[in-house]
Amino acid sequence: MKKVFASIVAVLAISSTAFAGGSFKFDLKAPATAKKGEKTTVPIHIEGTGGYHFNDEYPVSIKVTPPAGVKLAKDTLKKEDGKVSKSGGDFSIEFTSADAGKKSFSGEAKFAVCTDKDCAPQTQKIAFDVDVK
Repeated sequence: MKKVFASIVAVLAISSTAFAGGSFKFDLKAPATAKKGEKTTVPIHIEGTGGYHFNDEYPVSIKVTPPAGVKLAKDTLKKEDGKVSKSGGDFSIEFTSADAGKKSFSGEAKFAVCTDKDCAPQTQKIAFDVDVK
């Protein structure tokens, strides 16, 4: 039973990473697998929660560090690279891997969520794995 549970947790951790702070939701949906030499897209959605809204005027920055053998379309995504509004921000990390194997990505997203009275800049660490075949 422990092995089954550990396997389920590992699959969920690889395929989707959702972080929820008290004022925001950060949802990154990495595919479990990708094909060598083909472009793969990893969508990210950020929104305010608990009375906060996404700050569509803040200079968003999503920096990604790829593993060896992986080329990113852009290593840093900015506000203009996504669709942003007060209801949320949608971005896409695009990559192509030159070789097969487990690829581990890391990075950091900077954005802000606000209420009518104040804003709260956020920094969210990013980490995900993709098995390239």
